[in-house]
Amino acid sequence: MYILVGIVATVLIAAVAAIAYTIGKGQSEGELNAMAKEVATLRAGEKKAAVVKRVSQQMEEIAYQQKEISDKQRIKAEESSKLAIEMRDRAEQESHLARTAEQKAIEALQEAENQRSNAMQQQRIAVEERDKATLSKTIADTLNRRTVAKTLGLTSINKREGGDEETADLLAYASWYLLDKYEGNTYYAETFKALALATGGMERTILQQRGVVNALSIVPNGKGNCVAVSNYGEIELLSSPSETRQQTPRRLSSTVLLQNNIYDFRDVWAGKNAVYALSFKGPLCVVSYEGKMKTVALPADSYFKLIHTDSNTLLIAGRKSLCWYTFSTGDVSAPVRLPKTLTTIVKRENNICLFYDDDTYAEMDGTGKITEKAPLTRRSVATAHYAPDLECLFLGLKDGTVQMVNKYNRIAEDLEAHNAKTVCITTIGPVMITGAYDKAAYIWKLDNLVFSNTGLNFWQEMQTKVAPVAKVSQMVNQVPKEWISPVEYTFQGWTLAVCGDPATQHVWIGTSRGEVVRINCSVDNMAKKVYGALKRNLTPVEWSHYLGVSVPYVKLKGEK
Repeated sequence: MYILVGIVATVLIAAVAAIAYTIGKGQSEGELNAMAKEVATLRAGEKKAAVVKRVSQQMEEIAYQQKEISDKQRIKAEESSKLAIEMRDRAEQESHLARTAEQKAIEALQEAENQRSNAMQQQRIAVEERDKATLSKTIADTLNRRTVAKTLGLTSINKREGGDEETADLLAYASWYLLDKYEGNTYYAETFKALALATGGMERTILQQRGVVNALSIVPNGKGNCVAVSNYGEIELLSSPSETRQQTPRRLSSTVLLQNNIYDFRDVWAGKNAVYALSFKGPLCVVSYEGKMKTVALPADSYFKLIHTDSNTLLIAGRKSLCWYTFSTGDVSAPVRLPKTLTTIVKRENNICLFYDDDTYAEMDGTGKITEKAPLTRRSVATAHYAPDLECLFLGLKDGTVQMVNKYNRIAEDLEAHNAKTVCITTIGPVMITGAYDKAAYIWKLDNLVFSNTGLNFWQEMQTKVAPVAKVSQMVNQVPKEWISPVEYTFQGWTLAVCGDPATQHVWIGTSRGEVVRINCSVDNMAKKVYGALKRNLTPVEWSHYLGVSVPYVKLKGEK
């Protein structure tokens, strides 16, 4: 059993071994073939590896060469970078130094600018102080020379009274010359009167009956003639004997056109062919320059004013009524009765201004319609005059004050004029003449007028609708001008009538004593006449004596 088992086992082992051998032999041959192929492959790979190796070695050599080059470049780059860093550091240091220097330069510039600004400010202050000093000196010199000029006027009058007319003429002209040059008031009373005496600038006459001269009117013949009427029924035609220079007061020529004391003339208007004289209770007397007369009856009233309203009509004003006289027909219209008593009446542009005795006011338009208006002034108006060229209505008040109303009905500051009732006003350009019961006539140069409450001058006031809130300064950085002071002439009687003649620049004045005076109202015109008559210049010694050494010497005869 055991043997069988052993044999079977041996046989199995042998079989297995045979099978294993057979399998192993086959496998070995396969492996051998595989190994041969692998060897062949390895040899081929070896050959390729040898080529690759050689290529790799060459590449490695090239790489080493490139690495060597790269190392050199890197070293060079590192050196360049180091140099760049050093240069950058140096540049930063330089930049820092530059910024520091720039800051110092800016600070130095600012300091220099501050110093320059301070220097300029000091220079401005110095210039301002110099200008102030110069202005102060100029003002002082100007005021001094104006004072000298005024003294010369008085000295001229005294010299003429002493009989030294030649020196009096020189001093009169020098007085005007200095005031004109240094912007003084050439209408200063003594200067004006000195020139008037030097030119015979005042002419006089007395009406034959010595009646109260109630009215004057310029004759429109271009000869400077005037008509005067009085309460004694006198109508006289007055004229200057000549316009030649004459140093003594001249007597006016007179022609009596009418003399009849049944008439009490209160106003007159001179036309080209006849004189229209208004009697207190009427009639209206029409008298030709040849002495022919007719009378025109008027409605019952107390008459006091004639107004030439247009080329064919005279407005005749009574205290209680108005009527119109027509030149072409010689007729008088029916009266327009007034609700109140008139104190004065005046034509203002296209309207008639009516001032009543209760201080109310009305206006009458071109159709004759009367409309009560707000009063132009709250004070009693005694007389009124309208100057179209000045666009100003002048009001003479019962207390002697003169008020000026501009085109906007705004009243400028009062002129404290007369000491009694102002009864007559006229103008010749910018020259105003006023008369009053204080026996004085004032001549005002309106160009010289500045109002203290507004600071505006006359011309500005006439164009100002609303008064400025703050006072306007007229004397900034300049020599102050010399403002108005009227020339005053006094008479024995009240100055009841004034009439201006723009053509000759004269004013006619009538008084309650029958005197009529004609005065040249243009100082420039009188100065021109005196200049033309000067025979010599003041000598340096005379100049020093009369004007002083501070006034530079001038040959007056060589100046215009």
